Amino acid sequence: MEKNPNSIHKVDYLFCGAGASATLLLMKMEKSGILSNKKIVVVDPDDKTKNDKTYCFWSAENEEPATNCKHLITHQWNLVSINRSEPENLQPESYFHISGISLYDEQRRIASKFHIERAIDQVEKVEKTEEGILVSTKSGKWLSDWVFDSRPPAYKPLSKHDAHLTQSFLGYVVLLENSKINVDCVEMMDFEVEQSGYTQFVYILPFAENKLLVELTRFGSKNINADEASPILDKYILERFGSYEIEHVEQGAIPMTTAKIEMEKIPGVVSIGGRGGNIKPSTGYAFKNMYQHSETVLNNLSRPKKSTDKKTPGRFAFYDRLLLLILLHQPQFGKSIFQSLFQKNSTRNVLKFLDEKTGIFEDINIFLSLPFRPFITALITVLKTNVEKVFAPLLLLIFGFCLSLMYSFLPSIFPLIQALFLALGLLWVGIPHGAVDHLIESGNLHSRPKPSFIINYLLLVLLNFVVWLLLPNVALLSFLLMSAWHFGQSDLQDWGILKGKIIKSFVWGFLLLWMILFSHVQETNSILKRMDVWTIPLTENGGRITAVIFAILSLVWSFAEHKIKMSLCVLMLMVGFGLPLISAFGLYFIGQHSSNSWNHLKTSMKVDQSTLYIKALPFTLGALILFIAMALITNTGALEDVNYNWLTVFFVFISCISFPHVITMNHFYRKVFRS
Repeated sequence: MEKNPNSIHKVDYLFCGAGASATLLLMKMEKSGILSNKKIVVVDPDDKTKNDKTYCFWSAENEEPATNCKHLITHQWNLVSINRSEPENLQPESYFHISGISLYDEQRRIASKFHIERAIDQVEKVEKTEEGILVSTKSGKWLSDWVFDSRPPAYKPLSKHDAHLTQSFLGYVVLLENSKINVDCVEMMDFEVEQSGYTQFVYILPFAENKLLVELTRFGSKNINADEASPILDKYILERFGSYEIEHVEQGAIPMTTAKIEMEKIPGVVSIGGRGGNIKPSTGYAFKNMYQHSETVLNNLSRPKKSTDKKTPGRFAFYDRLLLLILLHQPQFGKSIFQSLFQKNSTRNVLKFLDEKTGIFEDINIFLSLPFRPFITALITVLKTNVEKVFAPLLLLIFGFCLSLMYSFLPSIFPLIQALFLALGLLWVGIPHGAVDHLIESGNLHSRPKPSFIINYLLLVLLNFVVWLLLPNVALLSFLLMSAWHFGQSDLQDWGILKGKIIKSFVWGFLLLWMILFSHVQETNSILKRMDVWTIPLTENGGRITAVIFAILSLVWSFAEHKIKMSLCVLMLMVGFGLPLISAFGLYFIGQHSSNSWNHLKTSMKVDQSTLYIKALPFTLGALILFIAMALITNTGALEDVNYNWLTVFFVFISCISFPHVITMNHFYRKVFRS
């Protein structure tokens, strides 16, 4: 009897994917004894009955995972050769081979023993509900407390110092007609093949004297296909081993990337396998990482608050980044780098390095054996990108410092400079960054704004203006809450602070507003009094001391997050302590917030500065007209109890147009950046 696709089935554990990582975790769970009396389902679009993959790793025989996966190991070798060199003994370590079908059969054994349901289906959606985590497919729905997700990952857009390649391969398991081979020796890399503008080598695993896997592998931005690989493989096998018969073909691609994985963090959903970041970027090896991660996941099932994520990237991630940048931009050096790596270092030391178990001095010795030129070029790329990252906030800090000096030592010309800065800044990004909300709403760069959108937008602006006139304290409180959330959301997105972002957005938003307002108590209270709203109950000195305390707390926070851009922003806000309120606010609003939001919009819409500015121009002019109209209305005799000056009008104007803008940008950040 078929299941009703609309009915929901409750289970204890659900696996999205039935690959190696799922099997390793199930093996750990079986050994720990937690599978008994549990309802478990494994969902995968493939029935996993074919031997489609090969998993290899190196380890001592008495170490994990060799001991716990001993019954799955199909072959092991003690000798390794690089580029047809004299074989080197790996002892006490060995090189192990596990076939994909061995893992799949092991999973079927566990499934049969514990009555685990296997669904041949495609997972369409994983979402958090009040009852648990809901996993939906075409044929069914399940609710589970824990979901282990090993679906292929999607990657975030690359930054300038990121690299995304693949390790693509075509391999033949062949039977040799005449030749006999050394069954004890693995040939990890033989570069005596055409490079074709990439880094290409042959990988050989001997299974018997006349049976071996011969695999052509490419490290590159474009996958190698069968039409390219077959002639190279055929020529290689014939020249080295003579005539042969193909018994089995393996083909695939493994990501080699420094890009971050794009996913929504859902409590109870644990990413495993490649999705869990277990593929080493520079080599494509993943088995030991998956095994070790399964241990972490199992240990943390009883401690839901403890993270099951991979450790924070360290120096080895930096090494991987350099190598991938070379393979991407300077592929002609790939062959010489790998040849030097193995020729000038023992294979055991290289494997220890690839296992990320070497010390810093061992790392230095290895790098000294490699060609300098490509690594220096890659290092310059990384350093240049990192400098570019902090260039804008550093320039803003310097500009703020210059404004402060000018305010102190050239007071006669400062008002003119201040006016020019504010006018040009507001026209360049301050107003335009909110003048493309219609494009965000439509999702189409070339769409015309809908009349209904314009009407609704203006009504929200008018509503906020009316609230300012009738209930100014309510309007002020609303403005502060909106601004804190909006500023915090934009800044944290720019700095890459995503964990706990909702709470942190409010906290940072309020800290920066308090730093600006409390450091200018007299000016702030002067404006607030004209608005007939609450004032800050502090003296000028008390406000400055409070602002300094907030700044110190913010700096400590930025150090804890390891975010230099956040530190520079705090320093810029502190420079604003010595400027008039409007300049201090303008530095942040124009130089930090509006500029970053504008860049986020350009990136997401994949459009250049001038094109987006032209799109924003009609609404920028419309906003200026609204500002002028608001200034004229509030300075007539009709509103005698509200004696606004132009500065007061400016803040009210910002508040009014911010109301619909904050709503639109919140939708933008949640949709585009999944924040």
